[in-house]
Amino acid sequence: MRLIGQVPGEQDAHRFGDYLLARGIKNSVEQGRDGWQVWVEDDDQVAQGAGELREFLQNPAEAKYGRAARAAAEVRKSEQQRSQKLRKRFVDVRTQWGQPRQWAQPLTLALVLAAGAVALVTLGGERMEPYGHALQIQHLTDEQWRDLMNQDVNPILYQVRHGQVWRLITPIFIHFGILHLVFNVLWLLDLGGAIERHKGTLFLAALVLVTALLSNLAQYFWDGPNFGGLSGVMYALFGYLWMKGRLDPASGLALRQETVWLMIAWLFLCMTGWLGPVANMAHVAGLIIGVIAGATPSLWKRGMRKLRRA
Repeated sequence: MRLIGQVPGEQDAHRFGDYLLARGIKNSVEQGRDGWQVWVEDDDQVAQGAGELREFLQNPAEAKYGRAARAAAEVRKSEQQRSQKLRKRFVDVRTQWGQPRQWAQPLTLALVLAAGAVALVTLGGERMEPYGHALQIQHLTDEQWRDLMNQDVNPILYQVRHGQVWRLITPIFIHFGILHLVFNVLWLLDLGGAIERHKGTLFLAALVLVTALLSNLAQYFWDGPNFGGLSGVMYALFGYLWMKGRLDPASGLALRQETVWLMIAWLFLCMTGWLGPVANMAHVAGLIIGVIAGATPSLWKRGMRKLRRA
């Protein structure tokens, strides 16, 4: 939103605002200290809007400005109808949990079932041997660690480097306690289900795999191998939906503002340590990945438009 100038009178300011809107330049008119300020929403249209304002101030009574009111009303009506349709497609966590269509998303359901199965065989992280340890990014006993060090072998990601590459992904299925599992699964059903419905199973699979890989590595190098959970992936899904809603509302993917504040507050609450050991670096890495994935297409398109206009 950029200020392009001021118009002395309120009526003239609104007539000019209608004229800009009829020409496809979204704007707002606000009362300022010395007149009525005109703001243009799209930075790419600031120069055009400023030029129109200069022309308007030279002859505000010109007939074309009066004729724009009806066209502007039609634009506002169309925008209102479009906004109503988009609101119906928002991801509202207060109403989506438990809806039957959630279970029609194959990858989302598969991730939930996999996490549930691992929680069952590990008793919620209480019995990690043997299956839980096989899913950790690394599991070396103290004796194995000492042997590797005595042989002058680098123990970092030793098992991954010797073929057990699944360990880079599988920690997302390990959960420690029923609350940890339920919290992540419910968020996954909503956020992952929304993305899978709109963007497809392959897109969600790519986002989950990249996030699992990078967030697991970030947490491992930050605090060692004893971590698990879908929360890094969940924050990537959140970040993706958050950015799509802000930068590409026409996509139909968005979050309510209350959900955004809840997720950000939870992120910082986990960092305080009050909730016990938490994979905070996986959360942060996941959020960064999701924000980049959600914002990049829109920013790229804007950059290309500016280059074409230059």
